[in-house]
Amino acid sequence: MIYKHLLLLSFIVLCTTAHAQEKKHLPAKAPLKNDLPSLQHCLTADQQQLPLFTKNMPGHTQEHDVNSIILDIEKYIDSLHTRTYSDELLNRHFYALRHFFLTTTNQTTVAAEFFYADAPYTFCMYGDTALALHIGAVKDDDPYDLGKMTDKHIAALALQHCLLPSLAALDSFSGVTDIKYIALSTYYGCTDPREGATGAVMPLCLTLVARLSDIELYVAGQLTEKGLLANAQLYLADAGDVRQIGW
Repeated sequence: MIYKHLLLLSFIVLCTTAHAQEKKHLPAKAPLKNDLPSLQHCLTADQQQLPLFTKNMPGHTQEHDVNSIILDIEKYIDSLHTRTYSDELLNRHFYALRHFFLTTTNQTTVAAEFFYADAPYTFCMYGDTALALHIGAVKDDDPYDLGKMTDKHIAALALQHCLLPSLAALDSFSGVTDIKYIALSTYYGCTDPREGATGAVMPLCLTLVARLSDIELYVAGQLTEKGLLANAQLYLADAGDVRQIGW
């Protein structure tokens, strides 16, 4: 009888120890989503980076090429010891992001140089519940002349020449279910000789916000440009503010 009790006691101790070890090695709780910024915060950050366009013009000193971007992202991921929710998303979607940077092009300049202070991408929240990816780095090349075109016409050209062609490089996000919206921004400049400021360049940033599902259909040729824009939003940032514009 004593032998049986000893066996039972040993079994309980072993089970308790195993359970304690199992609990000790349980993964940490998943990071909370509330550490993500809002999309509006991203648009404001784009506005604050407008001077990069002007600073870049004399000698292209503010540009980052795709290889340095990818290397910086890889170094950042490798250096992580604890991860935020944003870090988890970056790790999950790294190869799709990498594909975007390596393949995106536009019709005015090779879209391989990007403007940014911290990172050319941000995972953020669209509204209260929808996850969005903001890529705010594509640049246009030559400044537009406000003496020859209206600001709305220029914005239309930036959309046609920079943003819409760049959407094709998002094809690696096909089938992604957690990201609901993509926000893509382009920087461009305008001169306005009518104001007596010949040669002075006013930097602007145009952002297209669209559902990822609509972008997939558009890239596949199953949705027209008109259909894409019907459900999208466009935001224009200058030195004064960020405002939504109609189309």
